Amino acid sequence: MTAPVFHLRVSRPCLRRLLAAGGVALVLLLSVLAASPGLHAWLHSNAGETDHECVITLFQHGVVAAAAEVALVVVALVLLAWVASAPAALHLAPPRYWLPPGHAPPAC
Repeated sequence: MTAPVFHLRVSRPCLRRLLAAGGVALVLLLSVLAASPGLHAWLHSNAGETDHECVITLFQHGVVAAAAEVALVVVALVLLAWVASAPAALHLAPPRYWLPPGHAPPAC
């Protein structure tokens, strides 16, 4: 006996909203953890050390150097998805007239 398989279909606008909400939640979480040394110490055992580096400390010091690279990767993925979804052949409309106006069929 096999278990039933459920496929979750999420529309593109819903997926974009979920991704945006996830980004907002991540920035909010990083802000709270950067503002509270107690929560940061709860998360890491070595959070109070001078040479400790993690995403929270980088966010706290304003290091966002990777944002440009992430933006370039996202743009490249969007362009790749757009090219992959392009049709393989052009479906052009047929001409309105078989022969252009003012021309007769060839004489036999």
